[in-house]
Amino acid sequence: MSGKATKQLALSGVSLMAAMLLAAGPGTAQTAAPAPQGADKAAAADTVLEEIVVTGSRIRGVPPTGSNLISVSSEDIKTIGAVTTADLLATVPQLNSFNTAPRASVGGFGPFAPGLRGLPSSATLVLMNGHRLVGAAANDTSPDYPNIPSLAIERVEIVADGASSVYGSDAIAGVVNFITRQRFSGAEADVRYGLSDGYHSTSASGVIGHAWATGSVMAAYQFMKNDNITGGERDYRTQDFRPSGGVDTRSIYCPSPNVYLPQTGAIPYAAPNFAPNTTNYCDNGAGVDLFPRSRMHSGYLTARQELGEHVTAWADLLYSDRKDTIQAALPIQALTVTAANPFFQAPPGSGAVYETVLYRADNLFGADHATNTDNARAGNSSAGIDVQLPADLNLSVYGTFNWATNVAYIPGVNPVALAMAAAGTSAATALDPFGQRTAPGVVAAITDYSTSVTVRQHTNLGAVKLDGPLLDLPGGQLKFAVGGEYRNETFSQRGFVGATSVPENLDRDIYSAFGELFAPLVGAGNELPLVRRLSLSLSGRYDHYSDFGSTTNPKVGVNWDPVEGLTFRGTYGKSFRAPGMRQVGATVGAYYLDAASSAIYARDPSRGAAQVNTIYLLGGNHDLQPEKARTYSFGADWQPGFLPDFHAGATFYDVHFDGAIGVPPSSLIFTDPTFASIVYRNPTPAQLASLLGIAAPVNLPTPLPQIGNLLDERLGNFGIRDTNGLDFDLGYHRAVSFGTVFAGLAGNYIFKFNTQLSPTAPVSDSLKLGLPQWTFRGTLGATIGAVSVVGFVNYQDGVTNAFNTPTGTAVYSTDPYTTVDLRVTWTLPDTGFTSKTELALQINDLFDKRPPFFPATDGIGSNYNPIGRFAAINLKKSF
Repeated sequence: MSGKATKQLALSGVSLMAAMLLAAGPGTAQTAAPAPQGADKAAAADTVLEEIVVTGSRIRGVPPTGSNLISVSSEDIKTIGAVTTADLLATVPQLNSFNTAPRASVGGFGPFAPGLRGLPSSATLVLMNGHRLVGAAANDTSPDYPNIPSLAIERVEIVADGASSVYGSDAIAGVVNFITRQRFSGAEADVRYGLSDGYHSTSASGVIGHAWATGSVMAAYQFMKNDNITGGERDYRTQDFRPSGGVDTRSIYCPSPNVYLPQTGAIPYAAPNFAPNTTNYCDNGAGVDLFPRSRMHSGYLTARQELGEHVTAWADLLYSDRKDTIQAALPIQALTVTAANPFFQAPPGSGAVYETVLYRADNLFGADHATNTDNARAGNSSAGIDVQLPADLNLSVYGTFNWATNVAYIPGVNPVALAMAAAGTSAATALDPFGQRTAPGVVAAITDYSTSVTVRQHTNLGAVKLDGPLLDLPGGQLKFAVGGEYRNETFSQRGFVGATSVPENLDRDIYSAFGELFAPLVGAGNELPLVRRLSLSLSGRYDHYSDFGSTTNPKVGVNWDPVEGLTFRGTYGKSFRAPGMRQVGATVGAYYLDAASSAIYARDPSRGAAQVNTIYLLGGNHDLQPEKARTYSFGADWQPGFLPDFHAGATFYDVHFDGAIGVPPSSLIFTDPTFASIVYRNPTPAQLASLLGIAAPVNLPTPLPQIGNLLDERLGNFGIRDTNGLDFDLGYHRAVSFGTVFAGLAGNYIFKFNTQLSPTAPVSDSLKLGLPQWTFRGTLGATIGAVSVVGFVNYQDGVTNAFNTPTGTAVYSTDPYTTVDLRVTWTLPDTGFTSKTELALQINDLFDKRPPFFPATDGIGSNYNPIGRFAAINLKKSF
C-alpha cells in the first residue's frame, strides 16, 4: 500500500517495533496466545462457561475421539485482531479462504462458506453452539457462516473429519462450530479504523452482560462497513498476456465499438475512424469489484436461568443485516444495425447498408459497470431445557427457529427492446451504438429489465437427547448419548427476471435418530505397559428426507496413549450431504439452439458438419440423491513431559467423495457413457412431450422446428473426488522473566486431489489445475510487560495450471504467495480514563505482496487478497 495516510499509521509503531523481533518465525491461530493482561485479565476472572460445548460429540464433556480438533480460542481471536467471522477464518490454513479477503460466492449472491482442504464449501457443516444455521443467500440453500459480533465469540472449533454420524447432512469434510460467550459480567467496547490503498473499513462493537448465582444474560452488537476495490485500482492487473506467451484477453466489446461488414468478413473496423483492420480493445474488468462495498449490523442475545435445582432453561438469538453493493460487468451485445438507423455509421468508402456492431452498454448505464445489490437479513435462534436426572443423566429438549430474507437486484438489458432500438428509424426510437444520442425513453425501455427477487428461507428443528454414564469400567465410565430430531426447511422466491415472474416454493421434512457410545477401555484403573489409555467411540445416525429417501452413516474413533503425553488416534466413517432444496426443486428451463448455434455451443461429434437444432434442459432434479463420502484419518498428538510448554500434532486424512452434484459438462456429454441416457438423438414426439412437460419454455420458437438433439442437462450425481493429505500443528508458549514468548506453525499439505466429472471420465489432478499443495501459517510473538508484539507468516504454495497460447495450451507454475502480518498491543496504565484499555496497531500484508503472476489471470481471483497492505488502529475498553 502506498497511500500517505497508511504510511503514517504504519510509521507510528516504528520506534517500538525496531526494538523487537517481529515476524522472523512461524505460528498459527491454533497456537497459544499471550496470557490475559489488564482489562482482559479482570474480565476472564468473571467469565465462566456454564456448560462446556464440545464439537464432534453428543456426549457432555467428551471430545471427538480419534478426530483432529482445530481450536481458535478467544485469546487467539484477540491476538489476530479479526473483526468479522470471515476475517477470522481467513487465518486457518485448512480452510479454502485462507489468506484471502473472503466474499460471498456466485458473484456475491451465494453463501459465504469456505470449504475445507480444497473440497466444496457445501461439504462443510456450519454450527453455532452446536446448532444448525439457516441459508441466507439468494442463489443457494447452503448456510452462511454466522455474522456474530466479535466480542461475543468465545472460540471456534473445527473438526476436520467426517461427522455425519453425529450431525447429519453436510459434514463430509468437517464441521465448523462457533461457540459464544455465555456467563459474562461487565461491559466491553471495541472500535477499529483501517485503510489500504483506495480502501477504508470501520468497525464498532460492544458487549454487556450480568451473571448471578443461578443464571446470566448477555447482549452484543457490531457495526461494520468497508469500501470496494475494483480491478482498475490494482496496478498489477493486465489482460494482454502475449509478452508472456499467452493470449490477449482484452475485450473487443467496448464503449467505442468495433464494426464488421458482411462483404469483408472478419475484417474489423474500429470506431470512430473505421479504418480497416483496426480494433478497439478494452478492459471489461476495470470497473468490476475484486472486493465489494459492504455494510453489516449484527446483534447477539443469550440468557441462562436455573429453574430449581435440576432444571436449566436457556436461549440464544443471533440477528444480522448485511448489504453488499457489487460493481459488476456491463452487458455486451453483437447488434445488427442498418442504414435505416439515423445513427448508422459505415466505414468510409465501404458503401455498406448494414453492419454488425460489437457493443458495450456504458452509454446506456452511464458508467463502466452495473451496480448489483444483495441484502441478507438472517436470524438464528435456539432455546431449550436441560434436566439433570438421577445417575448423572442429562435430558435436553431443545429447538431452533431460523429465518432469512434476501433481496437481490441485478440490472440488465431487455434484448427485445435493444433489438427494436437497433432497428429504429428515427432519433426518437433508435439506439446510438456509437455515442450518447439515444433518446431517454429508449434508454429506459432497454435498461428496465432487472432481476429483482426476494428469497425467504426457514429452518425449524425440534430435538430431544439423553446422555450420561451407563456403567463403570476399569478404564473409566462407559458413556452414551441417544436422541432424535425433526427438521423442516423451506425456500420461497418471489420476483421477476425482466417481465417474467420466477416464483418457487420448496419444502422438505427430515426425521433423524442418532446414538453414540464412548468406552474408555483402558485407564488409570487398568493401565498396561504401552497402553496407558485406550478409548473407543462408536456413533451412528439415521436420516429420512421427504424428498429423496433415507441414509445411514456410522463412524468409529480410537484414541491410544502408549505413554503419558503421547496420543495416537484414528477414525473411519461415512458421511453425506443432502442435495440442496434448490438443486432438487428449482424450476427447469427449456432452451433452444438452432443448428448454427449448436455447432458452437452443443456440437455433436456424431453429426459431423451437419449439426442439428437442439433443445436442452437446465434446472433442478427430483431424482437427485445424496452426495456421499468415505473418510478415514489417523494421527498423533505429543506434549512431552520434559518440555511442557511445547505441543505437536499431525493428522493424515483420506476422503473419497462420490456422487457430487453438477451439470453434465458439455465437453463430455456426447462421448462419456455416463451421459448416454440423457442424450436423445432424433427424439420421438412422445419423448419431446414428456421432457418438455417438466420444463418452462425459455426461448422455444413457435411453432417448434424439427429437433435433432434433446439434452437433459438437469443437475445429476456425477462427480468423484479423491483426496488425502496431512494437517500439522506445532506450538510453544513459555513464561519468562520479562513476560511470555510464544511461537507456532500450523498448516495443510495435500498429497493427492483427483477429480472425475463422471465415473467413466478421465481422472484430473487438481494439484495441476490451480489447487495449492501447501498452506501454512506461522506465529512468533512476545509479551513484555504491558506490550504484546506478534508477527504472522501466511504461506500459500505456488499453483500449476494450464493457460491458452496462440497455438494451443501450455502449463505454468506460479511463485508462492507469502504475506506477513503484524499486531502490536499496548495495555494502557490502569488508572483513570485509561484503566482497562488496550490500544493496538495492526498491519496485514506488511510488505504489500503482489499476487503471483499467472499468464491468464495475473493473480486476480479468490486465492489471493486484493486489499494489499492494510493498517488499522484498534481501541478496546472494559468497564
